[in-house]
Amino acid sequence: MANQLTIPELDNLTQVTEEVKNEIESLRDFIENEPTKRRAAEIERMQTLPAPDEIVTVRREKEFFDRLSRGELKNEHRHQAKNGVLFVFLALAIGSVSLWIYRFVS
Repeated sequence: MANQLTIPELDNLTQVTEEVKNEIESLRDFIENEPTKRRAAEIERMQTLPAPDEIVTVRREKEFFDRLSRGELKNEHRHQAKNGVLFVFLALAIGSVSLWIYRFVS
């Protein structure tokens, strides 16, 4: 007789059982419908046009790369790297001259 449950315990057990069943049902619904929802969201994302300024940028880059050959691209990269190094030297020179003027005036 010690294993018999009282009425409040049975009500509590029934409530817990219902909660577990609801949770299982929501998980089943998630498993069945989530892939479809995500697939639809991905298709919509892919079909949505980017902002107009991005379209212009992409078209300009595509035209640029279509016009250039591999050698021209290598040359362009080389010139950009050279210009970057020259810019760093210019910044260092400006800093050095500014420091020299500051020390001279002080």
